[in-house]
Amino acid sequence: MKRIGIFLLTILLSTTLFAQSRGLLTLKSFVVPGWSQISSERNYGYAMLTAEAVIIGSIYYFHSESKVLEQECYEYAIKFAHLHPNGYNDDFFKHLARYESSGFDAGGYNNWVRQTAIDLYPDNPEMQQQYINDNAYGNDKYWYWDSSNHRSEYNKIRNRSMDYDNYALVAGGIIILNHLVSTIDVLRWTAPGNKANLSFNLQYKTPILQLNYHW
Repeated sequence: MKRIGIFLLTILLSTTLFAQSRGLLTLKSFVVPGWSQISSERNYGYAMLTAEAVIIGSIYYFHSESKVLEQECYEYAIKFAHLHPNGYNDDFFKHLARYESSGFDAGGYNNWVRQTAIDLYPDNPEMQQQYINDNAYGNDKYWYWDSSNHRSEYNKIRNRSMDYDNYALVAGGIIILNHLVSTIDVLRWTAPGNKANLSFNLQYKTPILQLNYHW
């Protein structure tokens, strides 16, 4: 956060060093929302700049919380699913959340793999075995949940982690919107003869923000 603050302060201090041409104003506004507005004594630019800092800080926070919860999931699985400490990919953690074990017993992931192999190759035992060999988990990726409640709790923690990832994605979209709004605003009040026209419409129930600009 200190780095963000220093960067934004540098931007504010440097606004008086540049000629305020329309092209430069547009570029500045696109790079840092509110920069051109502030340098042109339009005080609402401070709101755009503050929003940018808050959103960036939020993204860092969401990613940090997601990582903390991912680690909590991992440690929880080691304790209650007897998972071997190791490196695992996202697909593995999805299977860990869905199946009671990695084995061939009822409710196990390998049991599902075996049944899938039978369904795919009902009259070909060799292909069934090949499919099992290619997709089943070995002893190095063994797990067995102590209870369904433990697996349910694991899913709750994992879902919270994914929620934070989704929040970060939404925040990233808001950042893009903030840049666009700032840039459009500059194009509007710097356009000679009202060459810029901003409109908002609905198309097939989808909101559309449209800018027409005649150079």
